[in-house]
Amino acid sequence: MPISTDEIPFPVDSTAKISTETITLPSSDLLYIRDQDGLMITEVQPDEQASLPEDQYIIDLSGPMKIYAYVDSTVNVYSDSEHTYISFDDSTTVTIGARSFHTRPAETIVTTTDPSDVMRAVTAFGSALKTTTPERSYPTLRGHPPKIEIGEEFKAPRRLEDRDPTVQIEIPPTLRHIFVISPLAYYLGAEVIPGKRAQILTDDGTSHLLDDKGFEESVERVLKKMFFLDCIVRTEGSTPLPLYERQKVEKKLDFDIARVYSQSLSQQLKAYLEVPFETIESCLPDWRLGIHIEPGTEIIEFLPFLANDLAIVKIQDKDEQLTSSSKGQSEAIEEFVRGGVDQPSVKIRSSETRSGDEWKSPTPTVRQTWKLGGSSAVKSTTPLSAYQNNIGRSPREDPIEIKVICNDPDMREELEKVNGVYGTRKELPFDVTIYYDLSIEDFESILASKSDFLHYIGHIDGDGFQCSDGKLDGASIDSVGMKAFLLNACQSYEQGLQLVNSGSIGGIVTFDEIVNTGAVSVGSIIARLLNRGYPLHAALDVARHKNVIGNQYRLVGNGKTTITQSKTGGPTVCSIDRSKKETRVTINTYTTSWAGNGSIFTPHINSVDKYYLSPRETNQITVSNGELEDYLAREQIPVITKTGVRWSKNLAEELF
Repeated sequence: MPISTDEIPFPVDSTAKISTETITLPSSDLLYIRDQDGLMITEVQPDEQASLPEDQYIIDLSGPMKIYAYVDSTVNVYSDSEHTYISFDDSTTVTIGARSFHTRPAETIVTTTDPSDVMRAVTAFGSALKTTTPERSYPTLRGHPPKIEIGEEFKAPRRLEDRDPTVQIEIPPTLRHIFVISPLAYYLGAEVIPGKRAQILTDDGTSHLLDDKGFEESVERVLKKMFFLDCIVRTEGSTPLPLYERQKVEKKLDFDIARVYSQSLSQQLKAYLEVPFETIESCLPDWRLGIHIEPGTEIIEFLPFLANDLAIVKIQDKDEQLTSSSKGQSEAIEEFVRGGVDQPSVKIRSSETRSGDEWKSPTPTVRQTWKLGGSSAVKSTTPLSAYQNNIGRSPREDPIEIKVICNDPDMREELEKVNGVYGTRKELPFDVTIYYDLSIEDFESILASKSDFLHYIGHIDGDGFQCSDGKLDGASIDSVGMKAFLLNACQSYEQGLQLVNSGSIGGIVTFDEIVNTGAVSVGSIIARLLNRGYPLHAALDVARHKNVIGNQYRLVGNGKTTITQSKTGGPTVCSIDRSKKETRVTINTYTTSWAGNGSIFTPHINSVDKYYLSPRETNQITVSNGELEDYLAREQIPVITKTGVRWSKNLAEELF
């Protein structure tokens, strides 16, 4: 349970006292400085300095973990291109409080498959919220709902049910309705009860009908509205930052934001529900993750994970058969044979052609669909094991361990490229090991050992991974130890899904045959992005820009999986529109397991004085040449150009 101290008026998991003259952070990022009551006094951007007189301060350190530093001293903040420095007059006692992102279930509920028991389980999800104020729209204040297991009778820790929700969601007692409503019920901390009509009820008598005929869309709109308006209203709290979305929508709202902030949850919901969805629709940040499921009892155990992601849940009654993109494959090959080169000269990463139908997992799956910035959505087939395998995985004390396997000597070009990418971040220790032409026994041993990432270069067919002495089928492996993987081989989907079922969390795979030169390009781009802390879904999205071969790849497992943390804030990608008159930059942000829906970001551009909700694509920002140079040189990020993906620091050197 979070605790509070007299010095730090925020929920924290633990505290410690140190004596120091200087705190040095391993990145150049913004800080918030607050008074002793937690109210923000000022923010300090990476290119700014700040000096505050002796007093009591709470320094709010941004990053993958919420860290607060309480001091009674003068405070000086400055930064260079690599670090942020916080200095005090003398050796000063500093109280450090930390709150981790509660990204895994802390408790377990056992339920039967009876809808009444499943409703009771979903009602308990709200126990993971650290607050029911509008600040619950910050991802750090939304804990992971408890895990669900199927049993013969309902069992739950008493504290999970010792709540008195002020909001109820009444729905027909069917699994279909429960599945769709779960993320909304979790976010509102609501009690889910059976009834003839679907509606939201509050303790002050407010009721709001949910459209039975368009139930999924109705729930989606309410969730987006509740969440978005919380993000707007929370700016009246302890962190009154200038939010871009508030500036866009405030004049359209019929309620006073400051007054609503001080009201009860029931009163807030009443004010929110009276706002027509069309009023805010154009101002919403992107809601990128959708989940498609079949309405069977095997989906019940997925519910805590879907709720935690605030996913938009869609019911599909029949399997959506995915066929291999033969058209996409032909286009990919044509891309590399234009100019008179004969098609047979194109090298394909394949040893055998397989049937085009999607391979069926022996365990239940859902489909994650990420609507991102590329030409089409990024999809992932996600077994329950992808979520469960992450529960028991603890951070490694050793360096990040990456294994690169090349089982075809003709494919060493990619090996050479990625070998120069992994482990190039000075602030993070990496241990990269390269293997060639492995036997079945050696390959199986490597797959079973604990590691963070596997990059496989070689051949895969219906019998498994090609090894020096035969084929290794992933289905024969009892336990897989690596967290994530890239199987850069033809038709690697089936083997990738087997690896997730055996222990991994997620990976990037292919459905079809892929042209070798294209595979080298995509593999090296993905390697660089994963090395910079991009989650799988973001890495694949960027790799598919302006690259027809990139559309041959897809995900298995959880697309939010990362192997490192990004250096500053959430991962981004930008595009630049230059003309003779002006230069404009557009920035797209991605979510991660720690920078989820409701995070905020501000581009480190001098002329930008506002914050944006994440994830979203910003409006076009007009910049000077000096601002563009500083922005591109600050952090190595991908830049989408007319010809494909470039890297910001390299582009800055060319342009300036």
